[in-house]
Amino acid sequence: MSFAAIAALIDNPLSYPERTRFAAILGASPSKGARSPLLWNAAFKAHGIEAQMLPMDIPSERLAPLLAALDANPDFVCGAIAMPHKESIARWLGERMTPEARAIGAVNCLYRDMAGRLMGTNTDGEGAVVSYEKQVGSLSGKSAVLLGPGGAGKAVAAFLARAVKPHGRVTICGRAPMDHLRLGAAAWTDWKTIDFLLPATDVLVNCTSIGAAAQIGQSPLSLEQVSKLPAHAVVFDIIYQPSPSALLQVAHQRGLQTFDGAAMNLEQAVLAFGYAVPKTLGDGVTRAAMEAAKKKLD
Repeated sequence: MSFAAIAALIDNPLSYPERTRFAAILGASPSKGARSPLLWNAAFKAHGIEAQMLPMDIPSERLAPLLAALDANPDFVCGAIAMPHKESIARWLGERMTPEARAIGAVNCLYRDMAGRLMGTNTDGEGAVVSYEKQVGSLSGKSAVLLGPGGAGKAVAAFLARAVKPHGRVTICGRAPMDHLRLGAAAWTDWKTIDFLLPATDVLVNCTSIGAAAQIGQSPLSLEQVSKLPAHAVVFDIIYQPSPSALLQVAHQRGLQTFDGAAMNLEQAVLAFGYAVPKTLGDGVTRAAMEAAKKKLD
């Protein structure tokens, strides 16, 4: 499948030389501000790899044909997955995922295995926990409430459940139960119960898309609800554009510690790049290049 044929499947105009290696970020509209291309392209350059990550806006109805075309194109080396396709791509991959991604049921990274097969993994959850603990401290023993068990939410919940052990807990608020996901220290509850959970919450994590893209200015929680949180609570919104999100603005008004998903985006990108390129290249060069690129954005 030629690159021109691939480009014909996506919504944003895109041209790229044929027979040249490339990566891609697939989502509803990554061409409208996704950071991954800037981070990954800085890492490609630092490692001396002649490749670029390209944003591909792809609607759900053309996702499967695009994945098949990318799988068949040997120049496609790796990719990142943005909302809302993390779960759909996991279903398309079937068993071609790491054990962690299979347990979560969502992928945010595509790479090729030694046989050249397109594989999927998930670095969202690990990236979220690493970014939190670098900025705030250990999650051990914390009571965390996570909003939105979508593709990113499942990944973050799985890693949060590990991080709060042995005495903490994670409660996931959503519209539908998460029966298929083994979370250990986590439990699902209906969104309607959230007001009862907030007064005993140490960490609030927003993994919904409310406040991003077309929903800018909206918050999953009202000022009245955020006011139910204790004064020591930390509010973490994985949205990084816009920053601060409406939720973080509300939390800031309440005087709470807040941070967005920019650091998480960096951490998961470093991890994902490690899957996509030879491990011998080392994460140190990748991290330095991506951190330098991120500073230009901040």
